[in-house]
Amino acid sequence: MGKLGKFQSMEFESWAKTSKLNHINSAFLGKPQELDNLMVQLLAFRYRRTLNTFLSQYPTKTFESNDEYTWKVIGSMVKNLPIVEARDLSGTAITSGNAGANGEPFYVVFDEDLFADGAIIVGELNEIYPLRILGDGYREGTNVRYKVVVTGGVTTGIPAAQLAPGKRFSKEYAPVEREFSRKVDDIMFSSPIAMRNEFSTIRMQHKVSGALINKKIAFGIPVEVPTANNSYTVKNVDMWMHYEQWVLEEQWDDAKNKLLAYGRSNRNKYGEYLDIGKSGEVIRMGAGLFQQMEVNNTSFYNDFSLKAIENALYELSAANLNMKERTFVLNTGERGAAQFHKAVLDTVSGWQPIQVNADNLGMVKRTTSPLHENALAAGFQFTEFLAPNGVKLKINVDPMYDDPIRNKIMHPLGGPAYSYRYDIFDIGSMNQPNIFKVAVKGQEGDMTSYEWGLRNPFTGKIGNDFMSHDEDSATVHKMTTTGICVLDPTRTMSIIPSILQG
Repeated sequence: MGKLGKFQSMEFESWAKTSKLNHINSAFLGKPQELDNLMVQLLAFRYRRTLNTFLSQYPTKTFESNDEYTWKVIGSMVKNLPIVEARDLSGTAITSGNAGANGEPFYVVFDEDLFADGAIIVGELNEIYPLRILGDGYREGTNVRYKVVVTGGVTTGIPAAQLAPGKRFSKEYAPVEREFSRKVDDIMFSSPIAMRNEFSTIRMQHKVSGALINKKIAFGIPVEVPTANNSYTVKNVDMWMHYEQWVLEEQWDDAKNKLLAYGRSNRNKYGEYLDIGKSGEVIRMGAGLFQQMEVNNTSFYNDFSLKAIENALYELSAANLNMKERTFVLNTGERGAAQFHKAVLDTVSGWQPIQVNADNLGMVKRTTSPLHENALAAGFQFTEFLAPNGVKLKINVDPMYDDPIRNKIMHPLGGPAYSYRYDIFDIGSMNQPNIFKVAVKGQEGDMTSYEWGLRNPFTGKIGNDFMSHDEDSATVHKMTTTGICVLDPTRTMSIIPSILQG
């Protein structure tokens, strides 16, 4: 096995015969993207799948500059419109009795001009009280007024309760006479919603003495490293700089994850930035994943149920996604994954006709124990759920949800309350992901630079023709400009414990 440069105590099959002692940074100085990808892989082994490692499997979209980036989302052109008011022909609001008895016209008012002359529109009791529009809508400020009659052979009119503000109406079709008919109806459009976000730039630096180069420590520091079977093992690191560099990369990756997940835009409603940096220039911060998601589909729960998850998935997929496209990722913490498992177990335990040979599935295995010569081990965990109508749900445990330092509110069932949060992502496809990282062209990876005097313990170099300072020390600087884009927040959903409701 070869050695992985500054991580030379960690052995990897894939690095055999390619790595050089203490020179990994030097080798990658001109290829920051490759070094960044390497760290993503290493940290994925250490922490499993974080937001950064998870999104790294999808293409990153690059922009020519670090200016604000914008996109547009076109909403559904077929939708319900809540009624603003119903009036008789004199302009009096209809609040009681029946409207439109014996074919008497009346007005209905909406806040959008979505319907056209001749169209049939229906409310909640759609087949019982259909309305036919007589003429195109008339603008009343921001509202639109339509003259309508009750159709479908109904002579008693429509009850005022079915025309109450907030009752929703949708379009059906536009009937015409069989001979000498004239034009009616028109197609509906939905204007695109302009979305925007911007990049965030973060930095970190760390200084060490040049005397730490090749400095060994008397005791080994345990570090988890990947193995050939896609697992991990613990090895002892006996060089201090290996451990110090590992801690730096660990905390740098943690900062990037928090930026992508929890970043908050610092621009006020007037477009002003209120944070000023040391240079006197403004600090610009973009919105992270959760801030972009929170504008849509957020609910809170006291008692978790799989039914609530199913209903959320149907809401996202019904009439919107093809049966083959209904695969969702459910991000949660370890407590949430265990809660999900128990909910699935409660569901499948009622499937009496289905018999499962647990031993054949490996649920029951032999083990050794001083308690009995025929000792057995048993256990399993549900990590996916196949709901009706082609909906497939995959669990992804993100360690950020379990962080007891950042997530300070504890749950009555134990652990951080955030660990019981569920975020449903419609990730999309490789060709067009719905959630993806963004980068500036030419700056896709991290920028790593060194200031050093005589010795650089980060890279192993000794002797510097172009010293940055006379002190025998080295400082590593890391900076990145990155961000995250949620193309369509309506394709995401958050189900959050009520204890976290602000």
